[in-house]
Amino acid sequence: MTTKIKNKLASPFITVITVNYNNSIGLEKTINSVIQQNYSNYQYLIIDGGSTDGSIELINGFNKSEFYKVIERDEGIYHAMNKAINIADGEWLLFMNSGDVFVDNASLNSAMLESVSGCDVIYANWIYAKSGKKINASKQNMIIRHQSVIYKKSLHDIYGTYAVSPNVTISDYIFFSSIQNVKWHYHDKLLSVCDESGVSSNVSHFYQKISVDFIFGRSSKVVLITILVLYPAYKMFKKTWIRIAKFI
Repeated sequence: MTTKIKNKLASPFITVITVNYNNSIGLEKTINSVIQQNYSNYQYLIIDGGSTDGSIELINGFNKSEFYKVIERDEGIYHAMNKAINIADGEWLLFMNSGDVFVDNASLNSAMLESVSGCDVIYANWIYAKSGKKINASKQNMIIRHQSVIYKKSLHDIYGTYAVSPNVTISDYIFFSSIQNVKWHYHDKLLSVCDESGVSSNVSHFYQKISVDFIFGRSSKVVLITILVLYPAYKMFKKTWIRIAKFI
């Protein structure tokens, strides 16, 4: 498998993974961001689900030595992520999917310096691309995003891979919740720039998240019931206010 390594003994070996399907514009940004990193001890793996928008032509147009590619149909993003996990050579993993980019060319190097702490997970802050809003990560409140989480591949041997189901949209959140008792290290810097939209904005995604928080003890039964009762009213109020605001 093709890797970009200068000295495998000099620094931890990481596999950066990009999952893509019909997002050629975002994919090009992500590829350029990854291959321009000044951290040399990494393998870059691209999993494409059989795109028809020019993504495959884009991938094939790059120098083959820059990354390893797998182009075949899959069952969705988490199935593709599991596929990447199974073939990744790195001791560490980072998912930087199509449309996501590093904050700058030194981001990966800066984050990997934290691996000397003996941790299992390195988590960092991120920026939302459209709004420019900076989010400070919190392990305690599980405010994390996989584009800004670097973790040891061996954790999957213990805790399993990502759940694959047409109705589950938070498999990464479930996995990170299941490993909350391993050693985490907070990297107090920005690592990624990512999209604010997508499935995370869906109502079903929200309900799944609060259910997982309850299961893993981050919220009480009272809080869960209160949210379930009040959230529909909040959504209705928000929609009404947005309509009114358009005429003010």
